[in-house]
Amino acid sequence: MQLTLHTDLALRLLIAATRSGDTPVSLPAFSEMHRVSYNHVAKVAQALVQADYLKSQRGRGGGMLMAKDPQDVTIGAVVRRMEPSMQLADCPNCAINRDCALIDPLDQAKQAFLDVLDRQTLKDMARSMRAEPA
Repeated sequence: MQLTLHTDLALRLLIAATRSGDTPVSLPAFSEMHRVSYNHVAKVAQALVQADYLKSQRGRGGGMLMAKDPQDVTIGAVVRRMEPSMQLADCPNCAINRDCALIDPLDQAKQAFLDVLDRQTLKDMARSMRAEPA
């Protein structure tokens, strides 16, 4: 299972916001540290604000803060929100789609993947990471 860059950045941004506590995460600094365009990071942040995971603090020293308790946010929930279709195989024009023997095993694998992520919270992830500036 490979997550999109959008989801990867969403998780990294949420973990950074969790680790920073009451100090807002600067999007320009975050994008520079992760070597990703500011515009991409801003789109991810906007999606996280719309999903009520982050809140924006404007002005000097502003940035992103957690909108929810990190203990209440599972990695699985974030992945589901950021990757709504999340298919393990891309089969739009497959001739055997209806009779495909792979559908059930792939769905089971996806569910097992998400079950593991559902047991991990943002607080768990932030606590287990090595020191990294936000």
